[in-house]
Amino acid sequence: MQIYPFNFPSLLGVNAYLVADEATGSAALIDCGRGYKKIADFAAEKGFKVEKVLLTHGHFDHVMEAAKWKAAGAEIFIHEADNELMKSGGAPDGFFGGAPKFAAGADVLLRGGESISVGNITFSVIHTPGHSRGSVCYLTDGAIFTGDTLFKGSFGRYDFPGGDKHELKDSLETLFALPGAENIVVYPGHDQPTNLHYEALTNPGRYCLDDQF
Repeated sequence: MQIYPFNFPSLLGVNAYLVADEATGSAALIDCGRGYKKIADFAAEKGFKVEKVLLTHGHFDHVMEAAKWKAAGAEIFIHEADNELMKSGGAPDGFFGGAPKFAAGADVLLRGGESISVGNITFSVIHTPGHSRGSVCYLTDGAIFTGDTLFKGSFGRYDFPGGDKHELKDSLETLFALPGAENIVVYPGHDQPTNLHYEALTNPGRYCLDDQF
């Protein structure tokens, strides 16, 4: 398995990750806010086929190019609680100055607990609400893609419509309790990768999402 990160500073510094099985040439893309041509050209150069787009949640900066990938033949995956959010533009009316409408809905609606295969790679879907109702993380061998649930030294906002502070705290505790955390790299939706065990020990989400804050 190879992980190729792409960062787009012009779109809130959002990350996308191309995860490829070099043995089969099958690949998945984690989030797709920007960079369709750049990522598609890179995949073609490497001989990879992007078969699936795995969305961590429905906010616009993570889903804006879903229709392009769908038209190119990739299956779009999102949690069922965020599919309408994605289709409506990835933002409630009036938020972010009004987001454009997208034609793409998901091909596969997730609920959490599924396993998704891409070549010889298997992703386990973990429902982690709090930043949005349908936020999910994708866990695979030695890596977890956390979207806007968990960041390096921080955590996602919960003050957007659909966010919930207590759900976010519970979601973080679920991630921090994953077995083998010391060997799991966190690939977040923004900022730099980190280590899950380190975040379990030091992340402020462990103490500042209580009611007294």
